[in-house]
Amino acid sequence: MNKRVLTTLVLMWGIFSFLFSFASPPAGAVLVDLTGEDVKEALRYGRDNKDTGYLEFFKDWRVDLGYGTGSARVITPFSKIAFEAKHAAAGDEAVDSEVIDEILEKSRGKLAFGVSVYGEARDFAQGARAVIVQKEKTIKPIESKTVMKAEPTDSWPNPPAYRAICYYYFDTKEVDPDGAATLVVSLPGQKDVEFKFDLSGVK
Repeated sequence: MNKRVLTTLVLMWGIFSFLFSFASPPAGAVLVDLTGEDVKEALRYGRDNKDTGYLEFFKDWRVDLGYGTGSARVITPFSKIAFEAKHAAAGDEAVDSEVIDEILEKSRGKLAFGVSVYGEARDFAQGARAVIVQKEKTIKPIESKTVMKAEPTDSWPNPPAYRAICYYYFDTKEVDPDGAATLVVSLPGQKDVEFKFDLSGVK
């Protein structure tokens, strides 16, 4: 093999390696862009766990700090497709391909979190804010959805009297997909609630 051919092959290998690094997520990183195989795996997970309770089904995506403090779930395209498959399988049906396409399209470029928090006033969650902290970096959401009025808890009117579910959406370009992340939720007049996630273990 002459030097010119060898040089060409080395250059081609370098180009392919460079492109491949962008085509696939790093090993052990949260899945935000699903491949066809990822979708199939999500559908299998949903079908295989059609009779599993909500908390058990989402155990790999949730951080639960207990009743009265709060819980949070990272919402990925994988988990959303799996949940659709769970519901469909319960009725002996399959998930429509259009539903899958819609999930993938709406999730594109976003990493979402659903947060359950507690307060003593019906409107306590109106001013709820959240950020992601990774090392020295603080990341603000690109979109937030909070509720005007929280729902009474089983303890009402005793503390904790109300519970609210809020949603926060972050730009995936800003988040390290294979690192630790702390979701910090700030509530007016209350102590911040911190949910620690290991994104490397989330699909």
